[in-house]
Amino acid sequence: ELLALKINKQWYQRRVRGGMKQNYGIAIAHRLHSLTVEDIAYYFGVTVPADNGIPTINLDMRPEAQRVLPNAPRASYDEGFSSIGMKHLDNILRHMDEKKWSIINYNTIEKIAHTFHMSELWSRGSYYYRLLENTPVAEEMCECVRDIGNNDILPELELLALKIKFPGITSGAAPGRPNNGAWPINYAYNQPHNDNSIEYRRVLRDFDFGGSDEDVFDRASEELEDHDESECDHLDSERNWANWRSGFKAMDDYDNYQFAVYM
Repeated sequence: ELLALKINKQWYQRRVRGGMKQNYGIAIAHRLHSLTVEDIAYYFGVTVPADNGIPTINLDMRPEAQRVLPNAPRASYDEGFSSIGMKHLDNILRHMDEKKWSIINYNTIEKIAHTFHMSELWSRGSYYYRLLENTPVAEEMCECVRDIGNNDILPELELLALKIKFPGITSGAAPGRPNNGAWPINYAYNQPHNDNSIEYRRVLRDFDFGGSDEDVFDRASEELEDHDESECDHLDSERNWANWRSGFKAMDDYDNYQFAVYM
């Protein structure tokens, strides 16, 4: 425990010196959660192996499927399309009949909007990535950001995976066991947990995300309660698109820099 405290203190000091903000964990987890090998190559110009060590969320939402993958997967985009936009669109439409694929309770148009939103974040991240290639941060900073076993990135990714798979799980009003079906509301992918306190993040880091869906669901709904109801309007009108658009445009661009540091 003392060693963990020492590591966390060192990480905090290096994070501050490296310009990383307190929300770095959720900012990076958000941008990692649907990243693929092909996206890394397109946006960051790097070809990574299958064993790449870049964690992401499994789009397979079937019961007991592994929620967080240790490596960004290959999406097998249709290379018959030349633009990344068409490759992303085709990937969504090829899975449009699968109810347990990608963000639970998103309809097809919402999954398309989400993918283009992620594309924009990766594009901004790649801008800062190029700048960092010419003006890199300190190596000790890079070591701390990559040390996902001791920082906030992996716990935030695990939490995000639960919120995507079981909308409303941490709201304090979770509807029971996960096998009773998904809560009939939409998952607000861009809504961070409400309690960003040091104590909440300590609880999150110490939480055991291992075990069956049912076991983790029960423990997380009680121990990680943050009153996040994960609600947002469905994309079924111009008015609701205006709300989504405002949310997309309100994203802090500095978070893209933090993501670039990680990459």
